[in-house]
Amino acid sequence: MLLGLLLSLSVAQAAAVTGIVKDTSGGIVSGASVIVRTESSIDQQTITGPDGRFSVALPDGQATLVVRAGGFAEAQQPLPRSGDIEVVLKPASLTETVTVTPTRTEQLLGNTPASISILDADDIRMSPAVVADDVLRRIPTFSLFRRTSSLSSHPTTQGVSLRGLGPSGTSRTLVLVDNVPFNDPFGAWVYWTRVPMESVDRIEVVDGSTSSLYGNFASGGVINIV
Repeated sequence: MLLGLLLSLSVAQAAAVTGIVKDTSGGIVSGASVIVRTESSIDQQTITGPDGRFSVALPDGQATLVVRAGGFAEAQQPLPRSGDIEVVLKPASLTETVTVTPTRTEQLLGNTPASISILDADDIRMSPAVVADDVLRRIPTFSLFRRTSSLSSHPTTQGVSLRGLGPSGTSRTLVLVDNVPFNDPFGAWVYWTRVPMESVDRIEVVDGSTSSLYGNFASGGVINIV
């Protein structure tokens, strides 16, 4: 029985992979999110401790280690079958993102004089949603007149609002697809199911009135699907 217990402990230890998360200067990163992503899409997640270390169970088959922390760019690497892992996180390049919606000209995100949220191609691809309005629910200020998805609601109830401005069937937010107005010209509602999500590169959401640039439909803000 003692031998069996020792063998069980040995297998348990061998089935775990440990590591440490550091920044580029060698400092430890505590509270980082560590995700093991497998081919079966069953993820396991943990966080680094005060010493920057973590331990994850070794899954069957190939797996990818994903590490995220506030202020740092996401790091991904194959999960080794054994040994101690050292993950180095690089500072996030926030100002490298370019936006065109707030001023109708290309600007670095850090230089835009507006409150703007961007869903990039990775955010869209990783979302389980299949229509644009369900993807946009990740934006805290976004809401529809009816809370149900456009998959089951009539378009006339799909008026969109940002920050609660104009919560009715008639949109107070301008929706653009490749900078072309997409709102219905009569009631300003949006046919979300007609947005070709498979070809969308990013979605830019500008909170607040931009009527001076885009007209009266943009009194609540602008959503630009690019």
